[in-house]
Amino acid sequence: MERIVLEVDDTVAKAWRNTSAKLRAQIGQSLGQALTDSLNKNKELNFELLLQDVRAEAAKYGLTEQILARLLDEEN
Repeated sequence: MERIVLEVDDTVAKAWRNTSAKLRAQIGQSLGQALTDSLNKNKELNFELLLQDVRAEAAKYGLTEQILARLLDEEN
């Protein structure tokens, strides 16, 4: 497992220091899962944005879905 550092306000930091090790571990697991979920959603969003850009660029040069399908059919 790897350690990361997060900046929080003073109140949260103080509460964290005064919390039991067991509760910190539980919060750490929950936070880890929340970070994983959030980062995965961000990857999916970035991929979708990339696809939109590629579609727009292809359309700009006249490559429609129909033309692409025809080109792919010609290869078979």
